[in-house]
Amino acid sequence: MPRPAGVRNHDFEVKKTALLDALSEFALNDDLRRPSLRQFAIAAKASEPTLRHYFKDRQGLVIAILKHIHSRAIPLWNVIATGSPDTATAVEEYFRVTEAGLTHGGFARAHAFGIIEGMADEKVGQAYLEYLLDPALKAVADKMEATPGKPELEDERRASAFMMLSPILVMTLHQQLLGGRDASPVDTQGFLKLMQGWLASGLSQ
Repeated sequence: MPRPAGVRNHDFEVKKTALLDALSEFALNDDLRRPSLRQFAIAAKASEPTLRHYFKDRQGLVIAILKHIHSRAIPLWNVIATGSPDTATAVEEYFRVTEAGLTHGGFARAHAFGIIEGMADEKVGQAYLEYLLDPALKAVADKMEATPGKPELEDERRASAFMMLSPILVMTLHQQLLGGRDASPVDTQGFLKLMQGWLASGLSQ
């Protein structure tokens, strides 16, 4: 008997998750261009009709990838959001954990994917903010909220989140994804120590 219209296969979510695992890996390891639906299908070893079945269209697929990356990033954000004994320690811990996540965990590529796709599609841009950029910033603001000597105002904590995320993200994009390591090399460890010292001093006043 054929399945009634609108009723999903019993393993719909399992198959969708498997596709998203493959598609997310592709998005995080591709050459930073906007892949076509066909290229996504090839990467997932699936057909375009299959991707349309699970995600409706290319926009829906990209948003689903961002949401999937979000779920994978939650453990990192939970670590970041933990309070510290003081603001200087909070900055040091954040730089150490975030540098590892951005550099080795693929999150710089996740942000690059979200920025490239989001600037070309307003709805995808909103999804990038919702699933990646704003949660990353909120984790920092929550860390400062839970740290003695924190900036007292919410706007100040949010500003501190922008100041702490931005240099690491931009430096990683510059060095790793835009060719800066060869064309315009930076002493990344020295850079991070400078930024860490300046931010810790400013936030402790």
